[in-house]
Amino acid sequence: MLNNLKLFGIFAILAFVAYSTFFKGDREQTADLGQVLDRTEFAVNRYQQYLDKKGFDQASDDQLQEFSLYLAGTLNTDPRFYGKPFGIALLQDGKFLGFADENTNDVQDDGEGDVFTIEIDEANRRLIATDIAGNSAGTHISGTGFLAGALIGTMLNRQRAAGITPASFNNRTVTSRASYRAPSSARSGGIRAGK
Repeated sequence: MLNNLKLFGIFAILAFVAYSTFFKGDREQTADLGQVLDRTEFAVNRYQQYLDKKGFDQASDDQLQEFSLYLAGTLNTDPRFYGKPFGIALLQDGKFLGFADENTNDVQDDGEGDVFTIEIDEANRRLIATDIAGNSAGTHISGTGFLAGALIGTMLNRQRAAGITPASFNNRTVTSRASYRAPSSARSGGIRAGK
């Protein structure tokens, strides 16, 4: 009888761990970080061109919010590479959070889980996307204007205000965009499909 109780207890613990790991309500599928990076780089460049044309040397909070909506739209453009629409939230530390925005209201509601984050690594001149499983991929930023632009400059100022230094990313393990392959749980398609 005691052995049966022990066995039942072990089974119950394993079942709870499996449920928490695989069936938690706010867990989302893995995103294709390559597509996240490609589309983010595209959106940043296009939005920076807009700010340059308007003569802005620093992005305001309203413009950061506008960019978040633009980035979400770019990530949701066909061909889709994720099963649900994305929403983008700008965090205080200059990071963008991508979440599953099932009701497409651009607000992360209860039950709409995190999918990925996007960060700027100033010292190593790259964008880094990290999924909910902790996998990271990065793409190097070409050209000197990218980091000096109004949008990225404002994001870097937010990082500094949050205590994030340029050296904070030096020990991060990041797969380069050229070597990155989407996991089987992520759908593919988009700007550089097949790369």
